[in-house]
Amino acid sequence: MSGQHHFLLTPGPLALSDEVKAQMQFDMGSRDQSFKDITASVRERILDLIDGNGTHSVVPIQGSGTYGIEAALATFIGSTARPLVCINGIYGERILKILQLRGVQAASLRASSDEPLSVSEIAAHLDRDPAITHLCFVHCETTTGVINPLDAIVQLARQRGVRTVVDAMSSFGAVDISARRSGFDVLVTSSNKCIEGPPGVAFVIASLELLAGTGHPVNSFVLDVRDQWQSLEQNGEWRSTPPTHVIQACAKALEGLSAEGVIRRGERYGAVRDEIVRAIGRYAAPLLNVQARSPVCLALTARGLINTQKDFDALYLHLARYNLYIYSKLHPQTRSFRIGCIGAIRPAWILLLTTAFRDFFEGAGSVAKASAYPEPELIKEAL
Repeated sequence: MSGQHHFLLTPGPLALSDEVKAQMQFDMGSRDQSFKDITASVRERILDLIDGNGTHSVVPIQGSGTYGIEAALATFIGSTARPLVCINGIYGERILKILQLRGVQAASLRASSDEPLSVSEIAAHLDRDPAITHLCFVHCETTTGVINPLDAIVQLARQRGVRTVVDAMSSFGAVDISARRSGFDVLVTSSNKCIEGPPGVAFVIASLELLAGTGHPVNSFVLDVRDQWQSLEQNGEWRSTPPTHVIQACAKALEGLSAEGVIRRGERYGAVRDEIVRAIGRYAAPLLNVQARSPVCLALTARGLINTQKDFDALYLHLARYNLYIYSKLHPQTRSFRIGCIGAIRPAWILLLTTAFRDFFEGAGSVAKASAYPEPELIKEAL
């Protein structure tokens, strides 16, 4: 398999189109006007997609999505604030951990990872604790692929005068989000999810009111979103070396997203998700009910056969022999594993996935004995 592209069925990083990958072949100077223009175009396209013209601005941050989340939290939530973190998965827990590491006395509201957050429970918590200043939550929690009700939660917070910080890492680009409709304060996404770009840059979309405000001192240079925004606004430059190749590829990816449209992209991902369910439904069942499933990733269970990480490792290694790569960790609380539905997934990959699951659960006779290698022709046909 050396030198061969993996068939990525992961919720990011994901399989890129040839057109997007081709953009990373060009070297550019980070202070050159041509690169400034590309940066500006990326910011403008994201703002258009989020319906945020006149109310919000887009601030790129070097690094993964988590860098963007920590930057947003560090910049917009001070040490004396009292944020409420609504958690129904791993990434909500990560928000809470970041706040705690920064010395912020955050409250938390935990819910089951296989159900959407309850707006009424959040409202009840806000009633009990009027000191809450910010509400933080994940829009699409990729622990299970559950979609949380962004508009309803943000509107609830606005009614109470509470600021919102939304992790939209896995939803932006595939689920309709409107800054004008919901009025969120801060929303964070990254290049390597539904934008269908390479990893390496996060995007903090913040209200102009917050960005133009004074705010509290930020005890970090690289995480200061407001300072990065001011530099981009004043001279079009990043404060320190940007990932130039990634931004060029991201510009191409956003061009494709704008042409396809968020709704149609979500429908394409949903069709992939539903085809995977049909393809392997004999062996694994969706964890979530239909209403709660996002089009981004699919959480599956194979109760009685896949119960531990060791059980799952056998399946993961078996799929890797077919050049198929799904998310590598079992979620222990729900005993579920995840298959991504995003990116440049080819129909032949799902056919190969069907064969691989059949060979694992039937051909080998048992999970413990699943070690057969696929025919090389199967993989060549999927390339």
